[in-house]
Amino acid sequence: MLLLALILALLVVLVMMIVLRRWTGRLASLATLLAAAIMALWLAEVGLLPGSKGPLTADRPLVPGLDR
Repeated sequence: MLLLALILALLVVLVMMIVLRRWTGRLASLATLLAAAIMALWLAEVGLLPGSKGPLTADRPLVPGLDR
């Protein structure tokens, strides 16, 4: 839900950048911040950040006879 809200906010900021050309620099900074938050949440969701549990974590099932 938070990820969806951040994506929607990013789209709103991108539209505002087109409409309000006066504040393009500030809106670009806000868009970068939103995009970084979206990326961090997504990376945590798939298990690519330290301490996160997801399908791509380093935890693998032990195979008897092959794992030591």
